[in-house]
Amino acid sequence: MNRHNNFDLLRLIAAAGVMALHVVDLSREPALSFLLWADTKIALATFFVISGYLVFMSCERTPSLGEYTAKRLRRIVPAYAAVVLACALLGSLISTLPAADYFGKAWWQYLVANLSFLNFLQPSLPGVFVNNPMPGAPVNGALWTIKVELMFYAIVPAILWLTRRFGHHLVLGLGFIASCLWWGVFVHLAYSTGKSGYFELAKQMPGQLMFFLPGAWCYCEREALRRLGWRLGVLGLALLLLAYQSDQTRPTFGVFLYPLALSACVSWAAHNLRYLGSVTRHGDFSYGIYILHFPIIQVLVHFGVFKASPLGGVALLLVLVTGLAWICWHFIEAPTLWRKPEPQAVPA
Repeated sequence: MNRHNNFDLLRLIAAAGVMALHVVDLSREPALSFLLWADTKIALATFFVISGYLVFMSCERTPSLGEYTAKRLRRIVPAYAAVVLACALLGSLISTLPAADYFGKAWWQYLVANLSFLNFLQPSLPGVFVNNPMPGAPVNGALWTIKVELMFYAIVPAILWLTRRFGHHLVLGLGFIASCLWWGVFVHLAYSTGKSGYFELAKQMPGQLMFFLPGAWCYCEREALRRLGWRLGVLGLALLLLAYQSDQTRPTFGVFLYPLALSACVSWAAHNLRYLGSVTRHGDFSYGIYILHFPIIQVLVHFGVFKASPLGGVALLLVLVTGLAWICWHFIEAPTLWRKPEPQAVPA
């Protein structure tokens, strides 16, 4: 693959978009509403589209299943585990409970559930962030997507085998339709019954394959898409606007159109838009930013930083997240990789 692409930049922008939205959600400060320059839907979906492209490429170009598995786990697990452990240990410093009560059954449940990627089983730590505005006081609400990403990694070898046997148009197309139907059925049930749990089921696997599989298709058709040039960007943006409009008038149609439109936009921005230079010369920080920003925002909210100075809080957040992401990359992520990693997408 041509190294002069904008995938790294797109992942960084998507991570910044997720962080901006979480600042608004967690701080509840009206003065920060200007940060709503993107929506969670497009930021997370962009991660999944890029992941489909690059993880599918990685699997195809890796000679053995064992090496592919090791590469994927080394990229995700060490930094993830370090963040979970750090939050579990440092949470005792701001917990409303004494240490003897803090390091009890609930603490162990948090540690086991989150290290197992089952964050929903125990999202909070004892006495931590209990007075923050967000109900339930989650320690790191961004981590739910990591288990989805790992599921992507697990099924890609099977998808690749099927595409080689039956062709990528048929396999990826049928998978995309099935994923959209999963999403659509559970969203319909959520609205018709008023039970929010159906929304949670909709966004889990295989619902997110509606973004991952078009990304994989863009990899398979990369040369043809690259030849379209500016026309791909115009088409993608026009379809994306139509998809947003369809969400209001014909939501079923929008379910199918939106992932395809976004994938066209991502492919165009990565390959056809002018190369904007490397953003990873000092390290690949997008994953670190994604898994670190949520608990840092919660800590700043806990100490009233955003309430005292909304803009000052944002500035401090950027310094802390960037600094810790630099440390995470250079001391945890990069040393665990066999060699300089391929660019890859991890949601945020």
